[in-house]
Amino acid sequence: MIAGYQNLHSHTPYCDGKNSAEDMIKAAIQKGGSSIGFSEHSWVSFDAEYSMSLEDTPKYISEINSLKEKYKDEIEIFLGIEMDYFTVEAPEGVEYIIGTAHHVMKEGAPITVDGSKKHIINMSDLHFGGDFYAMAELYFTTVADIVPKTGADIIGHFDMLAKHNADYCMFDEMHPRYIKAALDAMEQILDKCKLFEVNTGAMYRLGKTAPYPSVFLLEELYKRGGEVILSSDSHSTESLYFKYDEMQELIKSCGFKYIKRLTKDGFIDVAL
Repeated sequence: MIAGYQNLHSHTPYCDGKNSAEDMIKAAIQKGGSSIGFSEHSWVSFDAEYSMSLEDTPKYISEINSLKEKYKDEIEIFLGIEMDYFTVEAPEGVEYIIGTAHHVMKEGAPITVDGSKKHIINMSDLHFGGDFYAMAELYFTTVADIVPKTGADIIGHFDMLAKHNADYCMFDEMHPRYIKAALDAMEQILDKCKLFEVNTGAMYRLGKTAPYPSVFLLEELYKRGGEVILSSDSHSTESLYFKYDEMQELIKSCGFKYIKRLTKDGFIDVAL
């Protein structure tokens, strides 16, 4: 297994995280991590509850830069942002961008596709006549445009719409309409960005048995020349580096020979 874990997808109370940045750093050190990156949710005007405020953004940047200096002899720290599709522009000074979509826009109104199982079912019923595949088609059409909209270096939780879909309880992820929407989006993204995170966040928080992207989509990503980086999408100290050893084996089983890792000199390949 790869020594010295890295997680670039971490959240604090600047948005919807539980623990302070310094507590996250201490936990990363205690767990044997060699680096950690912070990626607060960028400001979204119609969803202020989960995103970092414009007022807090410079405070966040200043704090992470101060912590980088404080802990420079113990762990490498990176300053990033999770850029939502509906954010106007990224703040200056970040070292990487995770591009994600938590909403879709239908008839000029934003619809949140990240939420509880009940919420997602309600949104499907209310806005798509109960047709989950229509919701998925709009979601993946949005995701397909994520690189030009966000400037993403990493594609975050690519198939997040399936977060509550354990055992296909909401819809069939092998349905032709779902597969076509997902693969069309993947191919459009790969023209501009090859790096997708293998994200264990929902495995920790919801007991999901597979990461984002799903195993099928990871296999398809490998066939199309995509690359992967491990992420625990941590909103708490407990979830840092969750199931990384298991995920490395899963990634290998999908055909990948290496994962990406961010260094001060940019992304490098690390053999599995």
